[in-house]
Amino acid sequence: MRFLDIIKLALRALLRNKTRTLLTMLGIIIGISSVIIMMSLGSSLTSYMQKGFSSIGGNIIAVRPEWNRDGGMWSLMHSLEQNDYEAIKSQCRHLAAVTPSVTTGAALVFGNNSHSAMLEGESTDVLITSNLKMSKGTMFDADDIASSAKVCVLGVTVVEKLFTQGENPIGQTIRCNDIPMLVIGVLEPLDKFMGIDINDRILAPYTTVMKRFTGTNDIDEIDCVSRSLSDNEIAVAEIDRVMRVAHGLAPDDKPDFSIELSQDVMKQLNDILGIVVMVLSLIAGISLVVGGVGIMNIMYVTVTERTREIGLRKAIGARKRSIMSQFLVESVVLSLVGGLIGILTGMGLYGLATAIIPEMPFVLNVNALIVSFGVCTLIGIFFGWYPSRKAANLDPIQAIRYE
Repeated sequence: MRFLDIIKLALRALLRNKTRTLLTMLGIIIGISSVIIMMSLGSSLTSYMQKGFSSIGGNIIAVRPEWNRDGGMWSLMHSLEQNDYEAIKSQCRHLAAVTPSVTTGAALVFGNNSHSAMLEGESTDVLITSNLKMSKGTMFDADDIASSAKVCVLGVTVVEKLFTQGENPIGQTIRCNDIPMLVIGVLEPLDKFMGIDINDRILAPYTTVMKRFTGTNDIDEIDCVSRSLSDNEIAVAEIDRVMRVAHGLAPDDKPDFSIELSQDVMKQLNDILGIVVMVLSLIAGISLVVGGVGIMNIMYVTVTERTREIGLRKAIGARKRSIMSQFLVESVVLSLVGGLIGILTGMGLYGLATAIIPEMPFVLNVNALIVSFGVCTLIGIFFGWYPSRKAANLDPIQAIRYE
């Protein structure tokens, strides 16, 4: 019997009982659609994070104070200070930009409008380290930093909250924690990242924030940009050497600071996300096993129902291979059709989810499609082989007499 004829017979047999066939495929449909959604969701999240990090750059280096845990209590080993920033800026030759960062909450008031935002004390290099651009006005300069000037640059969200009548914010004075601050610039808007509105911020000279708002010389972190990606390792080594000297540490001493590359953070997030997606996909794949067991059960029922037919075919000369091929093809067709419906269902639900969440890009995981077809084929063969073998080994005389 030709292979095409076997497929036709298999389709005809499956269509005799459409409801039973559909219910049998249900486990495969749910399993495949779940795997498609999970793997494609992982690709979308990876693409989303890569886009967010690419806007920052892979050569961002963050220097932060290190914390020590003793008896269940966390304590700061050594705070970062302005001297650390100045040492890095003057001695590290492979850095294109360096800025200290001092962050605190701020209650903003303009006229009858009020808003709460993050006040960030920075240097002028923040335009490079955070990949920011000016929309209106100017950035504060070295003179403003030296004099701790009461000037600020606003993000667009702050502008929208405070200047509700369409006023030009440039030249206006707002109150920030009851301290008057002159608005000299507005930043260009940035896309949200991980659900965080990056535009809800107010920038000021770091000396202003330390002197007039926090009252300390402590710096939260020092953000650096290496001259190029190839300079990352050299720049990190330079920063480590300069910081050890500034903190009086020997080369073998445990550092009281941490140095973190943005590309390393991205790699770690991708690794974590990959593990999570793999685990979720494996959990979703359990329904594939359930679907395979369902196929095996229905093939046993089919063999039992068609015992007389099998006996007649063997009596007129049908070979074991032909009988086995027919039932095995039925099993594979059942699995593949269910898999195809599952793929379409998964793509549809995944597309609907990304449409509801506009920040999430639609990235179809091609590997998920390939794996789905392969798994469907293997399930059809694996769970259909034993019932097919049983059908092929039936004794024709006993099969004809079967009631």
